[in-house]
Amino acid sequence: MLRTLAAAFAVALFTTPSRAADEKAIDLAVEKGKVWLKAQFATGKNAAAGNNGHNFGIGPAALAGITLLEARVPADDATIKAITAAVREAAYTEHQTYQAALCLMFLDRLEDPSDVPLIQVLAYRILMGQNSAGGWSYHACDTVPPDHAAWLKANLKGDAKKAVKPRVFPEVLTYATSIKKSGANGIDDNSNTQFAILGLWSVRKHGVPVDSALDLVEKRFRGLQDAQTGGWGYMGPVLGGGPSPAGTSTASMTCCGLLGLATGNARRLERKVRVDPIPNKGPASKDDPFFSTPAKNEKPAEKAPETRDPAAIRALAGLGGAIDQFVQNGGLLNPNGRHGDRDYYLLWSIERVGVIYNVDKLGGIDWYAVGSDALVKAQLADGSWPDKSYGSDVNTCFALLFLMKADLLRDLSNKFRNPKDNELRAGTSGSVPATGIGSGNTTAPMPKDLGPKTPALPNVTQDPATKLANDLLLASEADWSKTVEKLRDAKGGDNTRGLAIAIHRLDGDRKKEAREALAERLTRMSAETLKGMMTTEDSEIRRGAVLAAAMKDDKAHVADLIDRLLDEDEAVMRAARAGLKSLTGQDLGPKNGAGADDRRAAVAAWKAWHAKQK
Repeated sequence: MLRTLAAAFAVALFTTPSRAADEKAIDLAVEKGKVWLKAQFATGKNAAAGNNGHNFGIGPAALAGITLLEARVPADDATIKAITAAVREAAYTEHQTYQAALCLMFLDRLEDPSDVPLIQVLAYRILMGQNSAGGWSYHACDTVPPDHAAWLKANLKGDAKKAVKPRVFPEVLTYATSIKKSGANGIDDNSNTQFAILGLWSVRKHGVPVDSALDLVEKRFRGLQDAQTGGWGYMGPVLGGGPSPAGTSTASMTCCGLLGLATGNARRLERKVRVDPIPNKGPASKDDPFFSTPAKNEKPAEKAPETRDPAAIRALAGLGGAIDQFVQNGGLLNPNGRHGDRDYYLLWSIERVGVIYNVDKLGGIDWYAVGSDALVKAQLADGSWPDKSYGSDVNTCFALLFLMKADLLRDLSNKFRNPKDNELRAGTSGSVPATGIGSGNTTAPMPKDLGPKTPALPNVTQDPATKLANDLLLASEADWSKTVEKLRDAKGGDNTRGLAIAIHRLDGDRKKEAREALAERLTRMSAETLKGMMTTEDSEIRRGAVLAAAMKDDKAHVADLIDRLLDEDEAVMRAARAGLKSLTGQDLGPKNGAGADDRRAAVAAWKAWHAKQK
């Protein structure tokens, strides 16, 4: 196995330099593609039927809507309105896996609370389509009878007040009991399965219980992984059969498998931390930052799960080797490529994996550089990308999503994020290291030189939080990681305060890692608790709370983060700006080191933008 991995990584040593289209050319390509795509779906008729000559139903319109929203076309734009009306109408009867998932994802991305019941309906139909092997075929459920669709239209009112908290509407539960499995389902495939996964992950925030289905998805991909290549093929098992035959994996389907593994690892990261906030005083509420569970009620802290998933490492290595071969044979985009073979679907699949796992290189290749260069060259004069097997509108969506590095599952990718922007590091507990993939290194990096120990703090009152801080400050190089993890994961509010105390006296890599641990710990807090922590006296807790809000992808905190742009501490301000960029996709400043006037101007700009979104 190690030899196979080494061979997959070794190709990086012999690759040619990657060339990227320049930023201006990419921006121009995105703008031209956006204009062309808007024109294709500008009317209700085109939005409802698609405009590509293929029998994809509402799917292309929903995908176009997702793409245009990612391109910052506002929801009140005429084309988005036409797509929205068409998707909502189609969603009442949609029962096919691809289309139902795309409708769900578009409505989720639209962020209109009135759509939540319809999103939940689509999720239950997708759930019905999963078979015992954890996969999906083309039909998620049986055809929706006209009287069922009429009942849904009459009863799904989508009260915005009811949709604030994640829960399933009673009308949706009533309808869900009537959904029937499709008799037309054939053998499952990994392409339909990946779209189902995208839809189910998107609906988790809306209260539908999908984790059992995602457990089965992960079991599927772990059981089907090709031991030889680390990848997956198009076909699933014949309902419970074993892995695909060796050598049948493809790059696009390997991306599907990596998505399945990511959802499993991300949910383990969510479950592993059980946190109670800060010290022993104040209200006795587990969501309050000044509550600690009595010691007699505490359970032993759970062991941290494996942070580097061997299955994902093998798959990324295999994907990197395939990409290297594509580049050696002429590039990622082949005019004759079809159905996931060096086509636009493959490029979007690679982009999705690169963004979720936060890897810049695969097989030693800068995947975005070679992909963007190919796409800019392949774009037609009218702004579209040529029709192959999916239609120009679908191919244009795939191309634009790649060029924009669209992060469609931001709350998933944040679980693995270790970005270059150190103001918003979502932690180091991803399933695959952010570096090393495709670089010839198949093992975990050696421990860093963490520098000399920091003097201990005086603790004449025997404050438990100060004692924990001293444990961290005095930790040896060998014990450092274990001590940080204990403070990050262990129950009891003293651990939170101990981390904050220590951070003020740390520097260099140790300070960065302790800050990451504090932010990860605070992601377990409720929205109300985080809001309060953003105004506490301790600047490190304020900063950690700001980053935690962004890591949770909770847009309810946008206004709170705007307020933090005026924070007296520069580090808190920079974290707030990074958090706003992550939550909104916008960057309205202020620049690092900005003065008071520039900060106030940036806050005014942010508030004006936020008011328009409401």
